[in-house]
Amino acid sequence: MEQQFKELIDRHNGILYKIARSYAPEQEDLRDLYQEMLVQVWRALPDFRGESQASTWLYRIALNTALSYQQKQRRQQAVLRGDEHFPTVIDDDIGAAQAQQQRIDLLYRCISRLDKDERAIILLYLDEKSYEDMATILGISVSLVGVKIHRIKKKLQQLLLKNEEWANVWQEE
Repeated sequence: MEQQFKELIDRHNGILYKIARSYAPEQEDLRDLYQEMLVQVWRALPDFRGESQASTWLYRIALNTALSYQQKQRRQQAVLRGDEHFPTVIDDDIGAAQAQQQRIDLLYRCISRLDKDERAIILLYLDEKSYEDMATILGISVSLVGVKIHRIKKKLQQLLLKNEEWANVWQEE
């Protein structure tokens, strides 16, 4: 079972990381959530019967773990975070690679501001899952997946356009 676990994680590590990063944008929280995902996958591995693709099964466990982690974090926080996640100053001498990373980080911070269902859908989309796979994982119709993705893209666009940092990052190049 240990070898099966290692191969599964090696093959699908990117899925786990994307989900963890979206639900826990702070580095320390990201590590905690990622570790919790690994624990939950390990615990569930004996029950995997191969009725679905391993990536679908793993995604569902990771997503459920992220949602549970987020609920736990919210209960522990006395004050909801505001816009402090959005730094306002970017160094003038930032390189192209750093600017690209800044754009990616900002996008993930905006994704983290979506509600849990929207995050689940956009992460599947970013992971290049087919609409059919997304519908199966989420338990909704394929047409509803398309509608939701369109709405989420619009919402992300609005979040990004409202953010002053987004304009600053794009002007750096």
